[in-house]
Amino acid sequence: MSNTGYYKQNLTLAIPIMLSSLGQSLVQMVDTLMVGHLGTDSLAAISFAGNLTMNALVICMGIAMGLTPLVGQSYARGEKFRISVLTQNSLSLNTLIALGVMMLLLILMPFLSIFGQEPKIIDLCKPYYFAIVLSFLPMMIFLSFKQFMEGLDNTKVAMIITISCNLINILFNYLLIYGKFGFPALGLTGAGISTLISRFLSPIAIFIYIKRHKTYSQYLKLFDKKKFSLHIHNILLKIGFPIAIQMFVEMFALFAIAVMMGWISSKHLAAFQIVNTMISTTFLAASGICSATTILVSHAFGVKNKQEMRKHFFSGWKMVIAIMGCVAVVYVFLGRYIAMLFSDDLQVINIAAQLFVVAGLFQLFDGTQVSGLAGLRGMGDVLHPMIYAIVTYFFIAVPIAYLFGFVFCFPAWAIFSSFLIALAIVGLLYHTRFYKFSK
Repeated sequence: MSNTGYYKQNLTLAIPIMLSSLGQSLVQMVDTLMVGHLGTDSLAAISFAGNLTMNALVICMGIAMGLTPLVGQSYARGEKFRISVLTQNSLSLNTLIALGVMMLLLILMPFLSIFGQEPKIIDLCKPYYFAIVLSFLPMMIFLSFKQFMEGLDNTKVAMIITISCNLINILFNYLLIYGKFGFPALGLTGAGISTLISRFLSPIAIFIYIKRHKTYSQYLKLFDKKKFSLHIHNILLKIGFPIAIQMFVEMFALFAIAVMMGWISSKHLAAFQIVNTMISTTFLAASGICSATTILVSHAFGVKNKQEMRKHFFSGWKMVIAIMGCVAVVYVFLGRYIAMLFSDDLQVINIAAQLFVVAGLFQLFDGTQVSGLAGLRGMGDVLHPMIYAIVTYFFIAVPIAYLFGFVFCFPAWAIFSSFLIALAIVGLLYHTRFYKFSK
């Protein structure tokens, strides 16, 4: 295959994943835009609740993602029965994980004040927090089917369902946040209910599609209660749990930075929410390409073709760097104007503009680390990335953020720059590991 062929193969898989991810991120962006116009306190509240629940959700998502490389490797070897067993056990495992995490978050709900945020922010965020927590279960069921289909090279169906449900989310946001067409004006609570509705519809839609599709329904027909297996659960956890921890510690670093911003003021927290919303959106574009890289590397790894593995990896990395380079320019030079779309508060805009410069500078590092992760996950190498992430995010990013902000009393942008340092280090570690592993 020519070098151009590797780019095309990646993009064929990546574009639907990117559109699906960007569609989901668009909902978060619209939530922030709509809630932002309710006032700075509402924007700070959605930032706090959103960052806290996302830290828990990425644990669930990481475990669900463990299915894709396993299905991809079995698909390359033609192991239809094993794919069915893996998917069935992934559904049961993900359901149990979601219920457990939901219970913990609901137990935490009365004690949200321990994070040191202003009391009015805590009071505002609780109904939104509750609705988002309830949405975890349907989302995890959807992700089980989504990861199964992506392992089989089908990324388009999840894209269509995600975008469709996101449009429903945006519609209900408009109706329930502002109280249009006879609906109650619920503000921030309305945004949470809209997310719950859209996440409830997603698994229903994808199950109906799989059930009616001649090829994919064959895997469902092989489901059998006798095939539930603690051994298979353990196999899925061996891949998924390290991914979950790696994702969690990265999100925890961002959450810790958000909490520190809230310690300064609600305006700083609101500004960080604007920037965090945007970097999450652009990260998902890169992540779409990297998800395709994981699938393609897993197929090559399944038949022990290391040359193909490296070619798929490098083609994906180059495309990610090109995208993130363009994003960096936009954030550095247009960050202030982006912030003005979200808030009318001049102080919030000024803080966000400074944070956008830091966000722009770390785009290439972010693209490098997520590309390295994609290659390692495709080979099933997830333990080392987890260790690297724990060291860099827990023991470098968070302590440096605190030192910069509350020992040296540097401005808010310096607190955020601790994340840039961590991304640079962890990206280098991931790539070094891939080069060694793929020889």
